[in-house]
Formats: sequence, structure tokens, C-alpha cells
Amino acid sequence: MHQSLNWLLVLIAALGLTWCEVAASPPGSPIGPGAGRQRSVIFNNDGDGAWLTDSPATPEGFLAVRMDHIGDCGVDSVFFCDTHGFNLFTHDSEISEVFTDQTGPFKNNRTAALIEQGTDTLKLGIEACRQRDIEIIWSLRMNDIHDSWTPQYVSQWKKNNPTMLMGKPEDYDRFPKSDPRSLWSFVDFAHQEVRDQIVAIVKDVLARYDLDGIDLDFLRTPLYFKETQSHQPVTAEHRAMLTDMVGQLRREVAAAGQRKGKPILLSARVLPTTSLNRRFGFDVESWVSAGYLDMIVVSGGYDPFTISPKQIVELGHRRGIPVYLCLSSSGMFQRGVKGTDLAPDNIQAWRGAAANAWHAGVDGIVTFNLFPKLTDTKPTNHARAVWADISDPQTLASQDKLYCIENLDHSRTHGPMIRSVPWGDRLPAVVERGKTTSRNLAVADNLPRLQDRIKTLRLRVFLDGWQDGDVVTIAANGQPLTTVVEQPGWLAATLSPSFVKQGANVIAVNYEQGESKSLTITSVELTVQYHQ
Repeated sequence: MHQSLNWLLVLIAALGLTWCEVAASPPGSPIGPGAGRQRSVIFNNDGDGAWLTDSPATPEGFLAVRMDHIGDCGVDSVFFCDTHGFNLFTHDSEISEVFTDQTGPFKNNRTAALIEQGTDTLKLGIEACRQRDIEIIWSLRMNDIHDSWTPQYVSQWKKNNPTMLMGKPEDYDRFPKSDPRSLWSFVDFAHQEVRDQIVAIVKDVLARYDLDGIDLDFLRTPLYFKETQSHQPVTAEHRAMLTDMVGQLRREVAAAGQRKGKPILLSARVLPTTSLNRRFGFDVESWVSAGYLDMIVVSGGYDPFTISPKQIVELGHRRGIPVYLCLSSSGMFQRGVKGTDLAPDNIQAWRGAAANAWHAGVDGIVTFNLFPKLTDTKPTNHARAVWADISDPQTLASQDKLYCIENLDHSRTHGPMIRSVPWGDRLPAVVERGKTTSRNLAVADNLPRLQDRIKTLRLRVFLDGWQDGDVVTIAANGQPLTTVVEQPGWLAATLSPSFVKQGANVIAVNYEQGESKSLTITSVELTVQYHQ
């Protein structure tokens, strides 16, 4: 170990500095390993490759599911998550539990076989990244609750410590699924023992694996204290508990970097505004000012088109910390809308969301719930194509895209989201008869400048409750549009590029007359196609 680097690491830890500040380089600049490394695309691998498919229970069989397919497609970094429940993972450990269950959907679980062969999923993930010069960061889901409905994921720790959980198994059927209390398996971070176990788990992983960093995924799932169960703000006392824990983790990461003679980074996935983070217990401003974080990931990915990460981007960049936006397949839906073009397998949708992210000033993109699956399959080809397309904002600029305003009604009713995604000023939106309702459609492309290259520019608006004979007019940035009924409920118009601005565009829907008292806007979609 280089003595000069040892002393530097000690000094950094003592001063509470981040690696970004030490590097003194702009966020995302390609200076090599460390916080200043370029990360255009970060692949969040949720670890289910340990048991998915009937691939052989060998290192080669495990890698063939996902990790063999990350090279030469724009991926710069892997956030490798093997969390299957609190204290339950697929890496070998004497501190935490190992998920070896082979019942039901987990019949092909390779974890035990890999350990018997002297390896495990995390070791193999690290080796796969090292072979391709791709960074690997271990991502810890801080309070995952898939075990509320998947009994195989309930760890022995939870069975031994029922008083540290926020509910009981019978709560899953006792409360409606829109009620966070139905998610009985949350651990309560008000208990010191819970926070201590998180620190012990991270310390163990740092000691035994050659990682480039640790990611604290606070959005799986954003409920840490009982106040949040009733949709109340977390108390200052409880926020301080999480801040103290993050500080302990920062010190463990710095100490591991000192021992190993290399920078090891600390990242956190959080919500898009400081006020929303504080409401859920994440005092991100304090974490940044204390120098605890080297990287920040924003968003659960449920609102990939209209989310604004700018507040956290500005917060991070003031301290030289790169900020990344999470885009998830879970957000590539218009739930309940027939005839929508928005779907996880529509690469134009991924391009549109990514273009908006780059336009907002992020340093890169994290993909979530987007996975390859074996060689030369539709999921693998799709994931690799998405990663390649979204990795370069300049190439992306002239590619076909789909821009949308999401329908976020499910954010109010889907319990695991805990109302962490604001739905105001987005969709659904009611239009009363005789009145106008407006919403903003974000478009990253500079369409007036690119107008000579545009082949198709088509706006579609879905109105729930629309009937033949209803009179509805639509305007884009004050310009009236000539619409046609494309299919029941869908009004469509071909736009002039001059009508669309780079950035926010006001789409106004006026319900002039009709039988119903009101209509509901449930989707707004803009298709942009270029001459190639």
C-alpha cells in the first residue's frame, strides 16, 4: 500500500471531504477511477440472476444470465445489488444471511452451489466488471419489503426480532394494498440495533470484496420510521438518526479505502427535492455539507419524463458531487390507458426520458429494472440497445423519441411508493366542461433548429370519458392545433416544429361542449421521428 495515499485518505476522512473535492474536477469528467470517473450509464443489477432461468449452477451459468452482456454497449458502471431482504443476500457471509432457498420461483437458485465452488454472485460480478474495465459498486437496498408478499425473502433476523418490524404478517391482508401498513415487513430504523446491523453488513462487505464503492438505496423502500406509515413528515430526531448512520458508513468507507490504498466511494439514491427528502427522513443537504457522499442518484424512476432533478443536481454540483438520474422500466407505463405508445420495450421512450435527463444537467443515467437475459434474446438485445443509445447525448439528439406526461394516479394508490412521487401538475388531470386545463410537456430536442430533419412530429392526447360529439380544442404553447380522432378517446395532431420549444411546453386542453360534466386527461404523448 502506498504510504502517501494512506496519509491522503486519513486527511480526507478527517476533513470530511469527498473524493470529488479532492479530484477538483467537474462532475463526470473522465479522470480515471474515483468519483470523477465518467459514468454515462450505470446498470443497476438487482441480483435476481442468481435464480432466474435454468442456466447451469456454475460461474459460467450465472454470468450468462446478465453479467456477460454489459460490455461494449455504453455501460460504465454496475450497481450490483444482491439484497433479497433485510440482512439477506446472495454473497457469502458470517455477518448477514445467505439466500439459498430453492422453493417455488427460486428452484434454480445457484447461490449455495456457487459458494460450494468457492465463489459467490458478488465475487463473480466483480470479476466480470474487472475484465471489462467497468466500475462496480455494491448497492444495498436499505429497507426492501418484497418479503411482505414473498415468504422466502423473510430473513431469520426478522423472525428473531419481530419487535423491530413495523407490522405483522397478517397486516398484508388486513389493510388495503394502498395502505403502507399492509407492507408489514419494514424494519424500524428508530431502533439502534437496526442501524448497527446496516453498518455491520457494509463493514463486512468492504472488508472482503474488491469494490469501488457502496450505494445506499434509500428508495427501496422509502419508509424508515412509523410517521411515514401515516404519511406524516419524519421528525427531526429521526432524521438525525439516519444522518448519524450515514456518517458512520462514510467513516467505514474511508477506512476501507485507507486499508486498500484506493478511493472507495459512497453513493445514495434519494428523492428529487430537499423538502421531499427531509419529509421521508433523508437530510441530503446535511449529508452533502458534511462530505458524506461522493455520488448521488435521484428518483425511483416512476416519473421518468416529467421529474425535475435540478435541485439535487445543483446541490451536488456546488460541492463537486456528480448526480445521476434513475430511469426505470416501472415508469415506462401509462397504466389503464388503451392505445398508449409508452411501454418498457419502446426504445423511443427510453431515448426521450434520457434526453430530458441530460438536458436537466445530470452527469449520467442509472437504469433500473432493465435487464439482459441470456445471449441473443429480446431482453438482452433491448437492454444493450437502450444503454448504447442513451449513453451519448449528442448521438441521442437526432434519434427518434417519445416524450410523455406520465399518468401518476397509481402513486397515490400503490403502497410501496408511499406517496413519494408527487402527482400534482401532472396526470391525470380533469377538464371541466367550458374550461381549460394545461400541463407541461418536457422536450429536450431543439425541434425548431432541427426542423429540416424532422419526418414526423405528432401529438396525441387521451381523454377518458370522451364521446362522439364532444367539442375539444388543444393548443401547444398557445398555438391552436388541428386535431383528428385517431381512435376512441385519442385526439391527435401533426405539429409544426416551430410550435415546440426546447424545455417545457404548455399543452392546453379546452373542453368546449359535450354531454359529460368533465373529461380526464390521462396521457399526453409526442412522437418525434427524424429522416435517417
